[in-house]
Amino acid sequence: MSRRVRVARRAVGALALLVLIGSATPASAQRRVSLSRFRPTLDDEGFLAVQGTIMPGPGNFQLALMSTYQRGLLVAADATGEGDVIRHRLGADLSAQVGLGGRAALALSLPFVLHQTEDTRRLADGGPTIDGSAFGDPRLALRVRVFGDPRGRLDPRSDGPGIALLVATTLPLTSEAAANAFASEDQVTVDAQALGDFHLLGLGVGVMLGYRVRPHARAVGGVVLDDELLWGAALKVPLPWVPGLDVRVEVRGHHPTQPFGSGGVTEVAGDFGFRYRRRGVSLFGAVGTGFGGGVGSPDVRALLGVLWTPEVKDADGDGIPDDRDECAQLPEDLDGFEDEDGCDDPDNDMDFIPDADDRCPNEAAEEDRDLDEDGCTDP
Repeated sequence: MSRRVRVARRAVGALALLVLIGSATPASAQRRVSLSRFRPTLDDEGFLAVQGTIMPGPGNFQLALMSTYQRGLLVAADATGEGDVIRHRLGADLSAQVGLGGRAALALSLPFVLHQTEDTRRLADGGPTIDGSAFGDPRLALRVRVFGDPRGRLDPRSDGPGIALLVATTLPLTSEAAANAFASEDQVTVDAQALGDFHLLGLGVGVMLGYRVRPHARAVGGVVLDDELLWGAALKVPLPWVPGLDVRVEVRGHHPTQPFGSGGVTEVAGDFGFRYRRRGVSLFGAVGTGFGGGVGSPDVRALLGVLWTPEVKDADGDGIPDDRDECAQLPEDLDGFEDEDGCDDPDNDMDFIPDADDRCPNEAAEEDRDLDEDGCTDP
């Protein structure tokens, strides 16, 4: 065999080895998925996991701690049959949200796995034992209300329709153990959602349509997790015989964007719960289940949480707290003219023609040039 042939065979062998190494994925890398698809509401103006469009208001904030129990989050089959890889998981989400003006809010959520029971043998991936507790990927979310009253939750007149946009990203700041414990994606993911809701006298309906971007697909138990379409619908109904209490119902779905037959699975989940609010503290409770039976779809889910909103006194109900309201007993007229001081301005341009009758309310007519007294300078 000539030297050239030997060199060529070695080159081909080395290239094949490189291709094999490049295409091989460590078994533990297939675990880099967060199984916690349920992301609790950031405030009590939302529903359960479908977010609302009403904002906290300028500088107002909320703190929330939501705990979840989920059973049967991950099922796999081996030679002995089908069984749970993760049977029981107790988790929690700690979140904080602050209002940015009257139309926006920024929130940070920190998810935790407090305890889980596991059986990695059914994965047959040669990976390490799954930790019983772990930190999840922090989530940063920005909501902007693009349609509807911007005055925020202080205003009792916040009933009506609203539309908001939400952009959220997970930050892969957790450990290798968290990724192997199905608590971290180990990559940046991005959610973009359009939110819509309508509120009237405590009754509320909400919808969500979104898209989740995963830069790198994951395969777990024969299921491929890649980009997803997200949707949800929610309803809350007040119980007038118990002030502060309402019941909430939700259904949500995750639909893979891969072509049919690529391994993606549509997941649908439903939850039924309640919220009880008293003096700035809201208690949440809910039970639910997943209907897809795939990765992250629990047989049973239970939610129990508390959300605290510091009470802000607003005697005249104009959405401006008393400590910033120069006319605390007289509501602002909110007409776009000096609305920040909290005082009614019945004649913005001081031309002695009330704004209600003034066709040019923010521009005084020139002297002796308003013969029809409509508040505008005659041509």
